[in-house]
Amino acid sequence: MAKKYLSEKDIITLLEFSREEIADFDCGAQCSKRNRNKVPYCCDIDKVIPVLYRAEFDYFSKRSKMWREFKPRNKAEREMAEELEGYNMLAKCKGAAKCERENRGFVCRNFPTYPYFNKSGRVVGLFFSRTLNPNCLLIDKPELIRKKYIRSQVKFWNYIFERVPGEREFHIKFAKTAEKRMKSIGKEFFVMR
Repeated sequence: MAKKYLSEKDIITLLEFSREEIADFDCGAQCSKRNRNKVPYCCDIDKVIPVLYRAEFDYFSKRSKMWREFKPRNKAEREMAEELEGYNMLAKCKGAAKCERENRGFVCRNFPTYPYFNKSGRVVGLFFSRTLNPNCLLIDKPELIRKKYIRSQVKFWNYIFERVPGEREFHIKFAKTAEKRMKSIGKEFFVMR
């Protein structure tokens, strides 16, 4: 059953928090030169299927025809869709060549960073998702991440966690697992503040 914990007003506020660009250059333009499909890795639907909040999808659907619901193509994708909470959904956009930057989903605006928490469960910084490592230009290069982006993302995530049940717990677990994995292979775990 579809649930919406976020209102349209919440989506507008979250969009304000996610207007800052991650770097001082267009990382998608640089990345697409290196990808065999000539699109940024994070925009390649064969590698990454975006997850949107249902309220986010509804909001963008009123403004644009950029997004549509993703139809799973195989068993793994069907299982992924089934695992999502009722307030999330798999989505597909028109692709990098037809990207409407003002209608990018939160997942597009946040990649490749995730929230990092203090002991009381507040977001205090960001860390890199290594899902596409070493393909993403930004992974392992915290010096490229703009401070304004980090500050706005901390606000973004704290706002989400006040409104969407279970989301904080999911991301705390994800952060702990990522940190443990990096330490187990002897790599530095960057927290950008």
